[in-house]
Amino acid sequence: MGNLIGYRVGKKYYLRSAPEQVRQSPHSKVSSRHFGKASRLGATIRHALHGLLHVKQDNTVINRLNKSLLHVLRQDDLHRQKRFIPRYFRDLERFCFTPHADLSHVLPVEAAAMRNADGSIGVTVPAIRQHLCNPRATHVGIRAVAVCLERGFATAKAAASDMVMLKADEPSAAFSLTVSADRDAVTCVILEVTSWQMEHGRPYLLGNRKFMAAEVIAVLQPEAAIVVREEPVPHGTQRQPRVQPPVVPGLVIHHPQRE
Repeated sequence: MGNLIGYRVGKKYYLRSAPEQVRQSPHSKVSSRHFGKASRLGATIRHALHGLLHVKQDNTVINRLNKSLLHVLRQDDLHRQKRFIPRYFRDLERFCFTPHADLSHVLPVEAAAMRNADGSIGVTVPAIRQHLCNPRATHVGIRAVAVCLERGFATAKAAASDMVMLKADEPSAAFSLTVSADRDAVTCVILEVTSWQMEHGRPYLLGNRKFMAAEVIAVLQPEAAIVVREEPVPHGTQRQPRVQPPVVPGLVIHHPQRE
């Protein structure tokens, strides 16, 4: 309003005067563009997850997710204008949406995720001898959530598997979770563990933040098929074998079209 800027920190609102002149160096302009790309993708992921996770997210999730995505963006060393490269999204593994407890505090085993033949995601949870849950809990709920980042990383969609309810006072056998996903998209697999109390046949979520977690356990790469087009060979001639260039570890070849 005029020369006043309003903003919110937590649940409080503040006003400050707008600066008369903003001075930015070339490096600060580049950093602001990178942060803008990371924050837009972070908002896309959070909007896709809206309503799917039972865990409560606080205000720190936004900054922590943007910081992790900014690190992924800066891994690109092929383009002058930084881009998101699918293989670098593996740095998002172990990102926890709950800052009060990570997955190791509520799940004593390590789950594994893999892509099935039909494109869906399968998450295997080993047998659990003793649950690390809320002392008031009668059941432990475990389910998987897949976030598919579409091509161009401008849109994302998410889906959740059915929840497996395990008795808190009994050991459980190994089981698998299946969640639908797009085979041609970078997929972030999130495992969510929550504590529940059964009353009169109905489960109620226990909101103690120390006993619930949602963490990225794997980032699966797209399985887009690479089609090699063969050039036509004139009649009566023999096709020559294609010579493949040698693979040198650590060697990056810059091409003008990449710039």
